Amino acid sequence: MSNISKLENTQSEQLQIEVGGHSEAGAKTANQDAFAVKINSGSQLQLKGHIAVLADGVSSANCAARASQMSVCHFIEEYMTTPQSWSVKKSTSRVISSLNNWLYSRQRLHTVDNQPEQWFSTFSALVLKANRCYMFHIGDCQIAKYNQDGYQVLSSEHATSTGVLNRALGAAKHIEVDYSYTDLKPSDIFILCSDGVYNFVSSKLIINIIDCCDNLELASQKITQLAIDNGSGDNVTCLLLRINKVPKADFNQQLFDRQQQVIPPSLQPGALLDHYQILDILQHSPRSHVYLAKDQQQQRLVVIKIPSVNFIDDQPYLQAFIKEGWIGARIDHPSLMKIYPQLAQSQFLYHSCEYVEGQTLTQWMHDNPQPTLSSVRNIAQQIISALRVLRRLDVVHCDVKPDNFIIDYQGRIKLIDFGSCSIGVFDQHNSPELPLGTLCYSAPEVLLGAKNTHQSDLFSVAVIVYQMLCGKMPYRQIADTGSIPTRFSLWRYRELRSLRPDLPNAIDRVLSEALAADPENRCSHYSELVSGLQNLSQFNSIKITHRPLLERDPIKFWRSLSAILAVLLLLALLLP
Repeated sequence: MSNISKLENTQSEQLQIEVGGHSEAGAKTANQDAFAVKINSGSQLQLKGHIAVLADGVSSANCAARASQMSVCHFIEEYMTTPQSWSVKKSTSRVISSLNNWLYSRQRLHTVDNQPEQWFSTFSALVLKANRCYMFHIGDCQIAKYNQDGYQVLSSEHATSTGVLNRALGAAKHIEVDYSYTDLKPSDIFILCSDGVYNFVSSKLIINIIDCCDNLELASQKITQLAIDNGSGDNVTCLLLRINKVPKADFNQQLFDRQQQVIPPSLQPGALLDHYQILDILQHSPRSHVYLAKDQQQQRLVVIKIPSVNFIDDQPYLQAFIKEGWIGARIDHPSLMKIYPQLAQSQFLYHSCEYVEGQTLTQWMHDNPQPTLSSVRNIAQQIISALRVLRRLDVVHCDVKPDNFIIDYQGRIKLIDFGSCSIGVFDQHNSPELPLGTLCYSAPEVLLGAKNTHQSDLFSVAVIVYQMLCGKMPYRQIADTGSIPTRFSLWRYRELRSLRPDLPNAIDRVLSEALAADPENRCSHYSELVSGLQNLSQFNSIKITHRPLLERDPIKFWRSLSAILAVLLLLALLLP
């Protein structure tokens, strides 16, 4: 069984939330709290998410109310204008820093009753984007989350043991902001409230009110009123946000998030990487490091794959590495290696992959130089089964080769590498200066600069089938890009039966169609290759006509024709 869906469909899903909020002066004469929510839609939702902000003006400051109002309005306005290429963390950090500088500067530039203006305010903001909630917090308001797992306070109170606030916007030239994020789930409820509320209404009472109210607006009103009834002498503000629908994380979001992570150093057995204990070194190469490890949480063996620090500044390589993890985490099929989701708070860039015991298909070919046709047919069908799953996801593999397949001891095949994959909606084109795949397995049109397609993946599968049967390549080996034939007519297929005469006559008919240099003459669907390999026996009693010499070897054809014409001309001259 497989569990798949179009990868690009994740973009069409929308994060849907419900909001309710209430604020009033309470026992005070003026309300120095402020809150605001911006609900986005369409491209703005995808790029910026939904925004919720709560600010509580510091009561001892002479411009407290204006500071809180300025903070919530300015933050939303400026955040929405930050470059689309910036991550949520970068955008928000820049805006908060700018806001703090402006508020702080008021002390030097303006006075009230011969006293410097004091624009001091606490600040708590949520940015709900895709499947995550990003939290930014300064001061003593509170951010909490309520769901089926209970009530969890997500923020810290920036105050002394005696309750004196020690961190606020505008109070210092440089401000330290608490940053964190959490994954969103349907039915999550986020609670933002001022200290005038949470100091007088327990989390248990907040839960009871939310559960009993038909809507969040009514719930927020009842929570603030209960705070007043319980003796709160401060302003009271409560903002509630319920998550109704959560989309899957899109690739661009994960690309942003994971590019902030650090490439781990080279590891030795016994080392710990998050909750993975390194057991053995499987591979060290200039491109990556691969380890056998134990997942101490799930109690299972995994393979840890880490990019080499040699590529720390190579953005295309790092993006391909991140994309591999994004694809691997979204597929569930026995012929495709699973890549497990990473810890949300991990600071390191790596993949935790399904551990598959066995050998690479390259090693299998070395151990089985003369395999039976039935065993090769079985392996080919499994390879094609894996690639068909990717095709339904609109993913082109781009690097189909024996090293990317593991065959276990029961003969089951698993595709273990997605680093070169092209995803339809995210890779509108791939025209790299060099081909993505390995030269000797890449289709001729790709080597000549065309885009990788499912048909070029099919060509690579046929190369593997040919190689499994005879240990050779169907075309002359290509040592480097300078030796690539520049025209399809220069690619000359070497008939398999010249190397394996024991195979059925029809084998070359089937493989030559799948290996046609010109994609116009090549099979278009995996089913054509599968059907051909399954029905070879019906051709055993039929004599297969060889392809014309002109098609098989044009140079030899023209040389032979020239020789014949020369003989005829000589005879014409000699005869009376």
